[in-house]
Amino acid sequence: MTSIRKQKIKGKTYYSLIERIKKGGKWVYKTIESYGTNEPSNNNIKIIKGFAEKELKDIPDKSVNLIILDPPYGINYDTNFRKEKTETIGAISLDNEKIFETFPDVIRECFRILKDKSALYCFARWDMTERFSSILNKYFKIKNNLIWVKNNWSMGDLNGSYAGQYENILFCVKGKLKLNKGRSADVLKFDRVAGKSLLHSHQKPLKLLEFLIKKSSKSGDMVLDCYAGSGSTLLASKKLHRKCIGIELDERYIKIIKERLKIK
Repeated sequence: MTSIRKQKIKGKTYYSLIERIKKGGKWVYKTIESYGTNEPSNNNIKIIKGFAEKELKDIPDKSVNLIILDPPYGINYDTNFRKEKTETIGAISLDNEKIFETFPDVIRECFRILKDKSALYCFARWDMTERFSSILNKYFKIKNNLIWVKNNWSMGDLNGSYAGQYENILFCVKGKLKLNKGRSADVLKFDRVAGKSLLHSHQKPLKLLEFLIKKSSKSGDMVLDCYAGSGSTLLASKKLHRKCIGIELDERYIKIIKERLKIK
């Protein structure tokens, strides 16, 4: 689990991102990134309500360093998962064939606003990966189909199908890009968000998002998530001292994003 450490040294306050790891049978803290005297701030985070294909048009050319997309998968997904007795996390906006009508426009705009030598990551379910990749391929070079192993299985047909334990992440680039800190395996093992902690049915774990952000951007870079959901990409970007733009259509989730980031 990562967190921000605040230390006072010779009268000055310094900030760093730390992770709790097990070493020699003991739990210790490892510094992942140092920020000096700059505290993580919400001033560099912009939240926009609206349709991605429309709102992206207002973002300048080549102004974004990294894009992370977790679009609706087009499967009419709904869940009866309840966080509280009175609260249901239900259907997702545009989670039907409509997403494939608008996704080409979104990707065209993403290519325009992404800087050269930069990356785009797109989450997809196994049976929708080909449809998303056929659109992405028109603009980006797909370098890998990453496999995120959730270390737990998803809901589904409990008797007639195998339990899903992974999702695909299409790793795309615009121009030639080097990954930070060298090559990593294409199988990523990060625990999915526990049911009792879910704020969104497709919520991605912070540690997974932090890994992707660190591999393909640096401190101060601009990260875009135009299907922001519960705001996990924005929260991870803030922790890693990145600027971030989040676009979300659903007012419910914009409220959740603001609560998570403590934005009024």
